[in-house]
Amino acid sequence: MILSKEEVWNMIPQKTPFVMVGALEEVSEASFKTSFDILADNVLLEDGALSEAGLMENIAQSCATGLGFLDKQSGVKEKIGFIGAISKMKLYTKPRLGERISTHVEVKSTFENIILVQGTSFLGEEKLLECEMKVVLMEN
Repeated sequence: MILSKEEVWNMIPQKTPFVMVGALEEVSEASFKTSFDILADNVLLEDGALSEAGLMENIAQSCATGLGFLDKQSGVKEKIGFIGAISKMKLYTKPRLGERISTHVEVKSTFENIILVQGTSFLGEEKLLECEMKVVLMEN
């Protein structure tokens, strides 16, 4: 584990109860991997499962966590990211209360302050949701 839950919470702008990342597990310039436990106090639970919106927010926050960590490591001023667009989204299934998901984010391309990522969330080896996301970065 690279960052614990408390360290992630200090890195992203979202605060409880809207934090959708538990730990930063792996990070490189090209990809990030996070984990997240689905708990009863999650505001995006629907009928005992994390909603589609919750899975997409998890991907966005995974991206923010990885990019923020890289900025901090390189001494660059941290940026705030906004979802610019979501495309090619496929929902396979939703994780249930008490399960731990893993989210993989791959940086596909960067143009100025816009980053295109491919995000996929998993429960074990089973895909939950995948999408492409354009993230717009702004100075904090």
